[in-house]
Amino acid sequence: RADLYITQPVLSVAKTSKIISDTVSGTNPKSLPGAVVEYCVLMTNMDSISMTNIAPSDTLPANTTYLPGSLLSGTSCAGATTIEDDDNADASETDAFRMAAAGSTITGSAATLAAGASFAMVFRATIN
Repeated sequence: RADLYITQPVLSVAKTSKIISDTVSGTNPKSLPGAVVEYCVLMTNMDSISMTNIAPSDTLPANTTYLPGSLLSGTSCAGATTIEDDDNADASETDAFRMAAAGSTITGSAATLAAGASFAMVFRATIN
């Protein structure tokens, strides 16, 4: 009898946030009403094979509102410079990653994610 092993792909997910600006300080922004927070959700394929149909989503924290037009994608949080439109569906989507915003949910997709590769979703929200 042979032992049967089932392996699952390993996808690492990390979320970071930082205050970009507030209504009081230009040099040391704080988490105040009206402040803008930038979030990054980074998915990394830790496996030795490519993954397909990656479809992450993130719900904004309570008391925040998505900042329209702030979606960026890339292969790292700092390198997320590709501007994404908010609907994920039109002909202008030509890069490898897709993103959309609907209400308080941000979604993304990648048809493939190579071994060791990463997909970053960056977006901003205002603190209510």
